[in-house]
Amino acid sequence: MKKLTKFIVSVVVALLLADFLFGIVMSFQKKFGLKGDYKPIEYVMKECKEDVLIMGSSVVLNSLTPTVIEDSLEMSCFNAGASSQTPYYYHTMLNCILKRYTPKLIILGIRTAEFDSEDQLQYNILVPYYHTGYSEMDSVLESKSSYEKYLLRSNLYRYNTIWFRILLYNFFGDNERGEKGFIAHERPAMLPKMTQYNEDNKYVSTTKENLFRDFITICKQHNVKVIVYTPPVYSKFKNTPKTIQRVDVICKENDVPYYNDMSNNQFVSQQDLFYDQVHFNKYGAVTYTQMFVNRIKKELKQ
Repeated sequence: MKKLTKFIVSVVVALLLADFLFGIVMSFQKKFGLKGDYKPIEYVMKECKEDVLIMGSSVVLNSLTPTVIEDSLEMSCFNAGASSQTPYYYHTMLNCILKRYTPKLIILGIRTAEFDSEDQLQYNILVPYYHTGYSEMDSVLESKSSYEKYLLRSNLYRYNTIWFRILLYNFFGDNERGEKGFIAHERPAMLPKMTQYNEDNKYVSTTKENLFRDFITICKQHNVKVIVYTPPVYSKFKNTPKTIQRVDVICKENDVPYYNDMSNNQFVSQQDLFYDQVHFNKYGAVTYTQMFVNRIKKELKQ
């Protein structure tokens, strides 16, 4: 019995020591600036003061080019999109941004399946900022389960899914993000094939819908102009996705311009503008941004 007790105590002490040392390593990383995917996140949370912010998932990263917007509007612009993120992330980042400054315009991109599930996807990318003064971020991270806030006290648990990526960035930098946050894809060796979708999903995440609605409300409270859009996808839809239907209704209720280009034939008819079925290549992005700029000018005049 004594041997078992000593063994258990030894294991617990070893785990606590490992957790403590791992926490020191991660703190060292944060002190000198997180790299790779974290560079634009750090910039948005702590430094950016651009007039125009573009927010959304990877379809946003590949659809609007900040330099084209800057040249046309003579306003500074940054693409703050983040791959695989959802309204949980956009809502949190909006509140982080507004703690420091108030942009003149936010362009929010919405995917065709944005509200189709309750998942938070890669929201855990924000765990390095847990308990660093962002209460809303803390509450989302803790919402996974009733005991999550206790587990998150452990460095080993908190960084479980992202520690390798953070350390790897020290040796292999992520150079995919280009100027002003935009990601430019070259034309692929094989162009994407057209896909047919038969929309029959009747489920809509109430939580994500409410976060989207509150995103608009917060912007209005801070006198931030909002433009919402859904970029073209190289697919055909038999019916309008439920997410798109809800976004359209919410935008109309709040008098917010919404541009649904999901099936815009000007782009969907040009296969060589796409990198894959849901992302533009850099030529498609420039073409789309040039068209979108005229919309921005129109909305800013109102």
